[in-house]
Amino acid sequence: MAHNLELNLLPSLIKRTGWLFCCLFPFVCQAQFPAITVEGFFLRDSVEIGQSVKYVLLSRHAPQAEVVFPDTSAGFSPFEVVRKDFYPTRTVQGISTDSTLYTLRTFSLKPVQTLQLTAQLFHNGDTLHLTTARDTVFLIQNVALVKDPLPLQSTTHLQPVPEQFNYLYWLMGAVAAAILIGGVWGLFGKGINLRYKLYVLQKDQAQFQSRFQTSKERFLRGKTLDQLERAIILWKNYLTKLEDTAINSFTTKEIVSYYEEDERVSNALKVCDRAIYGNIISENESEETDSLNQLADFAANRYVLIRDSLRHVANTR
Repeated sequence: MAHNLELNLLPSLIKRTGWLFCCLFPFVCQAQFPAITVEGFFLRDSVEIGQSVKYVLLSRHAPQAEVVFPDTSAGFSPFEVVRKDFYPTRTVQGISTDSTLYTLRTFSLKPVQTLQLTAQLFHNGDTLHLTTARDTVFLIQNVALVKDPLPLQSTTHLQPVPEQFNYLYWLMGAVAAAILIGGVWGLFGKGINLRYKLYVLQKDQAQFQSRFQTSKERFLRGKTLDQLERAIILWKNYLTKLEDTAINSFTTKEIVSYYEEDERVSNALKVCDRAIYGNIISENESEETDSLNQLADFAANRYVLIRDSLRHVANTR
């Protein structure tokens, strides 16, 4: 009798358990991703045809989350992307904020135009698509009424004028311009060339430091070895261009030898190689962080040496 009662209760128990699992499954899946909010909005509520309008895409999330905003090749219809300005991540009280400002324009004649964008969240090998709410702008109608049929302007007959080309004046102008450009280059060419090289060096140094700092911060947030490896690749590529030597193809031993057994380079690269190839990271990442800081300082010192050497060569001539 008891055995039959258990058999009768079994389907009911399975049904209740399955219902409870279905109710809790979305919350369990959602718990795998860190908390995140994404919103997008226009900075104006109306726009004219061809006029630029600003659109802000904002994300607030946990520091360990990695959010990727759509680039200029994504779908912005009915708008066209003029430019994209992004700002560094800001973290306050455990909440990181990413923001991007898109400059858009439209040539659509729809009186009401909406935009909805989708960002991507990468976390532990999983990807989540995050879609903003639709935001709306209204098209300003400058032409309220169009007459039908349209009045046509009468045809105006133009008097034909034969084209004449003054070869002598053009030849004299070309010779004068060539003499002027040659004289300016002869007097100031070396200085202009030096200033351009120094400008390129300074621009490359600033760009490297910014990208290197970003990779280091992402490594500290995510504790992923690919960000550490990316920072080392950035460092090698920058020195390759700075030194005009294929340092990015050197081994760690060859790099240390090239820089005359520099202790900072040797110790920093050994720590990073141990973490990347041995999958060994210190408990608080202090060794890896110090190594990255040493590599950044070394690259800055090399930039100063090469910049000063260029100036010295220019002054001795």
